[in-house]
Amino acid sequence: MELDDVQVNSTAGIDGNSITTAVSNDKLTNDDFLKLLLEEMKMQDPTKPMDSTALMDSQLKMSTIEANNDMSASLAALTKSYAASSLSNAVGFMGKTIENGTVDEATGFLNSYMVSTVESIDGEVYVNAQAQTGFYHNIRTANEVDGETEYTNLTYDATGKIIDSDGKDTEVNVKLSDNGSFELVDGKYLFTDNEGSEITDEDILDKYEITAPLPSYSDILTTIPVISITKVHG
Repeated sequence: MELDDVQVNSTAGIDGNSITTAVSNDKLTNDDFLKLLLEEMKMQDPTKPMDSTALMDSQLKMSTIEANNDMSASLAALTKSYAASSLSNAVGFMGKTIENGTVDEATGFLNSYMVSTVESIDGEVYVNAQAQTGFYHNIRTANEVDGETEYTNLTYDATGKIIDSDGKDTEVNVKLSDNGSFELVDGKYLFTDNEGSEITDEDILDKYEITAPLPSYSDILTTIPVISITKVHG
C-alpha cells in the first residue's frame, strides 16, 4: 500500500507478538505527516535512501486542504460578523426616508420610501419600507367660543372639496397639485366655491389653518437591499 493511503501503527500484544493496524489517511493531520517523514529518515539505509515523494505529495495535499479549510472557516466567520454589523447599522434607517435611485414611471420623480423594519436574509441585509405616494395637509378651522379658541378638524377629498367633521360639504374647495398637496398661487393657497369662483373673503380664509405638506405612504411594504440605497433623509 502507498503511504498516502494509510497510516500504519504497530503495537505489541499480550503474547509479545507485533500487531499492526491501519488508519485511513483522512484522519491524519499535517503534524502526522511530518512525524512519519522524520521516522522514515531515521529508519532508512543511508546507502539506499527511500523515495519520499509520495509522502511529501500527501503532506502537501494535507497542507493545502487544511489551509483551504482554515480559509473557509475564516471567511464564514467574517461573513457572519459582517452581516451582524450590517444589520446593526441598518437599524439606523428605521423611521427615515430613503431613495434607491429608481424612478416613478407615472410622475418621473425619484421614488422615496419610509423604512419600517430591517432584516437579514441569507447574509444580505434588507429594509422593508413603504413607498411615498404623495403629500397631504392637515386642515382645521378656528372659532372663538366664549372667549376661547376652539378647533375643528376637517378633511378633503381627491378633488379638494373640504368636508366638515360631520361629513358635510363646507362649499369650500382647495386647488390640489399633481402630488396631492395644496397648490400655491402667488404664495397663497387657492380656495374656490362650488361654482369654481375664487374665494377672496379674508374672514372666510382666515378661519382655515393648514399644515405644511406631509408625505403620504403606501400601506404595502417593499423589500429593498441596503446596498441599493442611494440617499437617506433625516
